Amino acid sequence: MFERRRLGTALVCILLAALPSAVSAAPGGARHRAEALLGRSGVQGGLAVHVGCGGGRMTAGLYAGEGWCVQGLDRDPADVRKARSHVRSRGLYGDVTIRTWDGTRLPYASGVVNLLVVDSAPVDEEEMMRVLAPGGAACVRQNDGWTTKRKP
Repeated sequence: MFERRRLGTALVCILLAALPSAVSAAPGGARHRAEALLGRSGVQGGLAVHVGCGGGRMTAGLYAGEGWCVQGLDRDPADVRKARSHVRSRGLYGDVTIRTWDGTRLPYASGVVNLLVVDSAPVDEEEMMRVLAPGGAACVRQNDGWTTKRKP
């Protein structure tokens, strides 16, 4: 199963290299979009943060196994409850956590986030770069597609 997932992720990476807009059209919902973002980012592990996690489906999908720690942030307490419930139902709580966010400053020290996925909540670019680790990536939803910003 693990090797099949790794092969699937590799195929997504190849497709993304050929078709940069493929992330927005990835089939199969949040899990496939999360895998496509992981491939697009080039990040191989560490702390992944999903800002605007909503019901938690994509947040859970960002957990790519050992070597990853994922946290979802949302301003809506009802969405935080839904996301926590979804993550627990998948048996991922602990590796994937969800917390309420005030919508301003990201709750991390400078340079500790390896992958930042900014979905439905705006985050200032300076704030994104502050929390990203060197070599980290931010995938930001813009209209119906995604852009990737990297920290040198």
